[in-house]
Formats: sequence, structure tokens, C-alpha cells
Amino acid sequence: MNQAAGALSRGLRQQLAIAQAIVHRPKVLLLDEPAAGLDPQARRDLSQLLLALKAGGMTLVVSSHILAELEDYSDRMIIVDKGRIAGGETFILKDVACTQLRILLAQPRKGLKEFLQHQKGVSVLEAGDAQALLTLKGGLSERAAVLAALLRDGYAVASFCEDVRNLEDVYFAQVGHDDGEKALQ
Repeated sequence: MNQAAGALSRGLRQQLAIAQAIVHRPKVLLLDEPAAGLDPQARRDLSQLLLALKAGGMTLVVSSHILAELEDYSDRMIIVDKGRIAGGETFILKDVACTQLRILLAQPRKGLKEFLQHQKGVSVLEAGDAQALLTLKGGLSERAAVLAALLRDGYAVASFCEDVRNLEDVYFAQVGHDDGEKALQ
């Protein structure tokens, strides 16, 4: 393709700008709205590229108003609301050393919290007689061990799954705008 950059479509200009930013393999890459103007396939390709760059050791700092686009490759988030960092901290979204799990029982049973607190690597965030939210240090083997212990002890586990934090949920929990009317004020 022999065209001047200014003659390209918006999406192709965006792809060219990203290519120019990564060609020299910086240690830190700052991107502002990188998916703007990209079609769905180009957005998917961008996400895969950013994951590959991240896996290669590059630090990515991405600014975007479209949070759903960031979920594939973001593991931390800072929320800026009215010029201030909401909550005053970075929010950890994905932690490879620690998984957040949600357990639902088919039949409520007293003592679930206490049982889980005695399992290796488990920190109970909240628990009732029919469900629990916990963090678990380790990987798949540790997850399998907790599930096996629950079943061995007779807990009727209906659901045992990772509880993934949605970026929009984290955002709205911090800034308090949970409906369109409040957000427009």
C-alpha cells in the first residue's frame, strides 16, 4: 500500500500509530484510547497484540473510557474521577498468584465459613450458609484440593467458579454513578 498516512482510514491510521509506538520495543508503552476507530476484528487483534507485548515483559499504560475493551489485558486499574484518583489506590483486577472464587451450595449448611477458613491458602471474604466468596493462593491444584475437601465433607456444591471483577463494576463501585441519569449530572 503506497498511501500517505493522512489518506488512510481512521482505523488504519490508528493501527499505524500503534505500530510506530512499538517498533522500537519500549519497556513502557503509553496508549490513549488505542481501540478508537478500530473495527471488531482489529480490536481483537489489538487485544492479542497487547497481551503478547505484556507477556514479553512490556508494561502497558492504557487510558480509555470504554472499559470493556480493557478487560482482556488489564490486571490493574486507576480510576480518575473529577481530577482525583478514586479510592486513592490502584485496583488489582487479576492476580496470578491469588484467585477469587465464588461457591454456591445446592443445600444451605451451617459452618461453611469455618470449614473454608481451615483450608490451605483460603481467605474468606464473605460467607453464609449457602454461598461464599474467597481468595485462594495458588493455582489449579489448590483449587481442586478445596473443591475435593468440600465434596469429601458432604457439601452439595452447585457452583464453584472464579469470580471475575468486571472493570465497570469496579468503576461504579468507586465513583458511585450506577445509572445513566446520575452520570450525566
